Amino acid sequence: MQSGKDQEKENQLVQSFLFVRQAIGLLGLALPVVLLGSTLFGVKMQTSISGFYYTQMGDVLVGTMCAIGVFLLSYKGYRNRPGERLSDRITARIAGVSAIGIALFPVGLENACGVCNDTGFTFHPSLIHYVFAGIFFAGLAVFSIVLFTRCDRTEKHKIVWTRRNRFYVGCGIVIIMAIIALVIYFLQPDKQASRDSYNYLFLWESVGVFAFAASWLAKGRALQGLGRLFNKLRR
Repeated sequence: MQSGKDQEKENQLVQSFLFVRQAIGLLGLALPVVLLGSTLFGVKMQTSISGFYYTQMGDVLVGTMCAIGVFLLSYKGYRNRPGERLSDRITARIAGVSAIGIALFPVGLENACGVCNDTGFTFHPSLIHYVFAGIFFAGLAVFSIVLFTRCDRTEKHKIVWTRRNRFYVGCGIVIIMAIIALVIYFLQPDKQASRDSYNYLFLWESVGVFAFAASWLAKGRALQGLGRLFNKLRR
């Protein structure tokens, strides 16, 4: 039987996990909403979330991404069980560094000079932003599909399709869909202008961010609290 101190220590650890997960989820959920809401107060709508770096909301974008990065870097997650190779901590650190990289290397540096090597390939500083963004979203998809489903698996590490695992995997699939949609955008430059007319990038980036936020809020048990509150209000 656990002593009172052991129970208190375990409870503090659980609360710490939940707080970090909820903080990451809330920051992700708030970012597209705040940026879109700012257009009601005179901020020009941008074709992508990253485009807001050059508006009055630039500090909000950088601050939010850095905060998400710091929370991810501080996230330890669970220890690997026998046979598990992918680590919560390593995945979180990779995603955390990528989130900070997104903030520190903004997209659309028209005045920045590219670097051309002997092969004729031109390297543009914005490429760093896209690489970090790709790694960030990929890491979040791994969390949703692989890491968050670990609690409900068989001895052979196969997913048990509980309601919450279906939710996590669904969020991960949506993130992957967003990644594919963004890749398609950059692979078809001739169609970018028409897609920019209805904010294609902003839309798919927001979908991916909302999916990642929902999975982290669910893992942090925030959605359970909202569900209980909603049920009380219905009575």
